[in-house]
Amino acid sequence: MDVIRHRLLDLAFFKSLDAEALTEVAARGRWHSLAGGWPLFLAGEASDALHFVISGRLIVVRSGPEGEEVIGYVRAGEPAGEMSMLSGEAHTASVFALRDTEILTLTRDDVEHIIHEHGEFAGALSRVILKRARHPASSFQQSAPRIFALVATSPSIDIEAIAADLAQRIARCGVKTNWLPVQEGVPESGAFDRMEEAHDVVLLATRVDGGAWYRFVIRHADRFIVFARRDAKPPRPFPMTTETGERARKFRLVDLAMLHEGIPACPIAEWADAVSASRILNCRGGACRDRLARIIAGKSVGVVFSGGGARAYAHIGAVTALREAGVPIDFVSGASMGAIIAACVAAGWDNQEIEERIRDAFVSSNPLGDHVLPVVALTKGKRVEERLQKHFGDRLIEELALPFFCVSSDISTGEARIHRRGSLQHALRATISLPGILPPVIDGDALLVDGAVINNFPTDVMATTHRGLTIGIDVARRGAIDIEAFRDPPGFFSWIAQHGVKDAPPIVSLLMRTATARHERVLKVHPADILISPKVEGVELRDWEAYDEAVSDGYNATRAAIDEHRDALVSLRINK
Repeated sequence: MDVIRHRLLDLAFFKSLDAEALTEVAARGRWHSLAGGWPLFLAGEASDALHFVISGRLIVVRSGPEGEEVIGYVRAGEPAGEMSMLSGEAHTASVFALRDTEILTLTRDDVEHIIHEHGEFAGALSRVILKRARHPASSFQQSAPRIFALVATSPSIDIEAIAADLAQRIARCGVKTNWLPVQEGVPESGAFDRMEEAHDVVLLATRVDGGAWYRFVIRHADRFIVFARRDAKPPRPFPMTTETGERARKFRLVDLAMLHEGIPACPIAEWADAVSASRILNCRGGACRDRLARIIAGKSVGVVFSGGGARAYAHIGAVTALREAGVPIDFVSGASMGAIIAACVAAGWDNQEIEERIRDAFVSSNPLGDHVLPVVALTKGKRVEERLQKHFGDRLIEELALPFFCVSSDISTGEARIHRRGSLQHALRATISLPGILPPVIDGDALLVDGAVINNFPTDVMATTHRGLTIGIDVARRGAIDIEAFRDPPGFFSWIAQHGVKDAPPIVSLLMRTATARHERVLKVHPADILISPKVEGVELRDWEAYDEAVSDGYNATRAAIDEHRDALVSLRINK
């Protein structure tokens, strides 16, 4: 019992307890170990105990549209299962040992007794519960991954040089960092625990050689970054085959850092499948190293663009403002027309190239001008497809300069489809397929239409993609449609006589607005950290020629937001 009391005294939760309360907890608690990958409890199970992490790390996961999604971590000194135990309800999420973990477990009866006899224990537990309830993102942020394995898949990859370079870049983010080189043996457990506790981030450099150090790294890391050369093929099976390695894959804890050297030996998808990568980071030069450093430090920036037809031109102005201010864009996503702009950014195009391509594809002539008598849509969709082919060609999402995703809607199931890999052109064609305006996209048994139908502003998806700051630019909140166009509307032939066949009739605006309106009344579980809503006054969803006005409004609104949130952005800027 004295050993347990001594261990508890090192943990912040228990430092507020007096000697009698601490002795009671130590006497009643059951101290046990949980191997990496093993469950502490599963979602749906009855709750009958409270658990404290003594050393190691727990991971909290919940079933989502892309499988098991990580929603948080529990580190040394923190409790797990407190809400379910106190409410008497079943667990709503599953908790596993992220790595070898020591746990102190108190039964429900023991907890009730200690709460009744020792008010300071009840107070400490209440503070944890309130903090997690009020600030769920920040509480999990503090418990975020700390031990990162940097895994070299080839002897020609100087993983120690990469680790040293990344450590310096992470430190510039204001994060206390240390790194360990490849070693013959393994460190003493107590010394390793103390090093972890003294730093925010620890990088472990290793090579895939199956030795004692490699096994130690695989067993102790919270997250894995696998470095692979573009001119090499992955071994099959990839030798992350320990139980811990399989757990890393299951929980989507593996990132693939693709080093673009030599002549490509295979598609990037082969490497991604081999290591079960949740994110793909294409590395070319120092900008990629800076991005990796921000991702590891929890300082990455994800930008989300809403749909909004021609009003989405405002996103181009927003990108210009962010770049001018030196605010990095590490992850980018969008729905509908916002996904088109996001893809331009992910492709690595500069401001001039984005403008030239968007003007050519959408401004010079109406992309929805190939009208037909409707059977499944008002247009053939051929113009849109030709323009997507011209500007995005056969690019694959996993080969883009920046990590990208877009959202479409599967109306056969009523669920969102998140496009992270595969044909970029196909994904964009799906996400802009406004029902009734463009024909839907058939993908196997799925019927895909515009992402705006289910999720026009996927900040929630972005929140599960990275741990940093999410900036959302939403152009569909207000002023998207002119009510007067629907007051005493003319007949079809009268409209044609007045406007010709080049302009789209008001029904197009009506259908577009119907697709984008729903999300404004849906409370986001993970809203943007910084929300920017350009007014884009006088620009309707179908005003494809109103490029300059929309871009200017997006630029001005973003500049104002940057000034307002200067303190939050200053540590992230490229040009500091």
